Amino acid sequence: MNSYERAVATLKGEIPDRVPTFELMIDPAVMQAITGSDDYADFCEYVGLDIVVTGTPSKLYAEKVIDPVSRTIINEWGIVRRYSEQVVSIPLEGPIKEPADIENYTPPDPYDERRYVQLKALLHRFKGKKLVGMHLHDAFNYPVYLRGMEQLFMDLIINPELVQKLVRISVEHNIAIAERAIDMGADFIILGDDYGSSTSTLVSPQHFREFFLPGLKEVVQAVKAKGAFCLKHCCGNINAIIDDMVAAGLDGLHPLDPSAGMDMLAVKNRHPQLTVIGGISCAEPLTEYSVEELKQEVKKVIDCVAPGGRYILASSNSIHSKVKPENFLAMQEAAREYGIYRKSGKQSG
Repeated sequence: MNSYERAVATLKGEIPDRVPTFELMIDPAVMQAITGSDDYADFCEYVGLDIVVTGTPSKLYAEKVIDPVSRTIINEWGIVRRYSEQVVSIPLEGPIKEPADIENYTPPDPYDERRYVQLKALLHRFKGKKLVGMHLHDAFNYPVYLRGMEQLFMDLIINPELVQKLVRISVEHNIAIAERAIDMGADFIILGDDYGSSTSTLVSPQHFREFFLPGLKEVVQAVKAKGAFCLKHCCGNINAIIDDMVAAGLDGLHPLDPSAGMDMLAVKNRHPQLTVIGGISCAEPLTEYSVEELKQEVKKVIDCVAPGGRYILASSNSIHSKVKPENFLAMQEAAREYGIYRKSGKQSG
C-alpha cells in the first residue's frame, strides 16, 4: 500500500498494511532541524507522513501589521491577533463590538484564490500518493473570534439571535471553502474548532447542542455529500458531547488527549464506525523522553489502540517548537516498526 491507500483503508474501517501517521501542524523550527528547511511538503515526504494537510486556517487570510514590536496584526475578518513563538497567532479582539455591528459586517470572500494556494501545491505533489486535506473551522471558533469568548458566552443567554447569526456566517463560509477544495481534489476536510478545556466543555452541553451542533452537522454533511472524508480536531475534555459530535457523521476524531480526561480506546470501542487519531503526548514524551523511551511509548499506544484498525498515529495536539526533533523521527520509525498489521488485524512486534 502507498500512503493514500493506507489512510483510505483505515478511514473506511479496513485493515491496512500498517498504522498510518499524521500531524495537524508542525512547527517550522522542528522541520528546519530535521531537513534543513521549513518546506512542509518536503518535510512530509522526507519523514514519510501518510496524511498531509494545509496549515492553520488563520493563514488563509491576508494580514496587516498594526504593531511590529508586539507582532500584532489584523486580518481580513477584522480580527486582531498576536504572534508568539508558536505558529498559530492568538486572537485578541473581534470586530463585532455591539450587536448592531453584524448588520453591516461582510466576511472575507471564501473564493479568493489565496485560500487555495497551499492546497493546490499539495494536490500537485501528493494526489493519489498521500491523503491530502484542508484545515478549516466549523461553527464555534469564528463566532468566538468575531465577538470575543466572554461576550459570546454572555450572548448565549442575553442575545441568542446574535449567536445564531455569527454561527451562520461561519458555517456558510466554511462550507463554501470546503466544497471548492473538494472539487479541486481534496480527499478530506479537518475541522479545527476546540470545544473543550482541560476539564470540561467550554459551554454547557445544552448550549452546544442548541447553538453549535447544528452548524457542525451542516458542515460535516456538506463535506460528506461531496464525497470527501470529514475529520474533526477538538482539544479538551469533550466527554459530555462526544456522542453528539460522532453522530454528526465524522469519519475521524483527533486528538482525544488523555491529559484532558479523554480515553481513546474507550471512544474507539464505543464508536466502532469512528477512526481515532492521536495517542502520543506532545508534552513530556515528545519534549523530554529519550529516543528509546519514546519508541517504547509509541509501541505501548499502538499495542493498546491499533488492533482491529481504525487508528491513525499522531501527537496529542501538534508538533510545537519544544518537541525534540529526534523524538519526532523516533515516533515515525516506531510507527513503521511496531504498527504493521498481521492478517488477523493484530500488530506485529
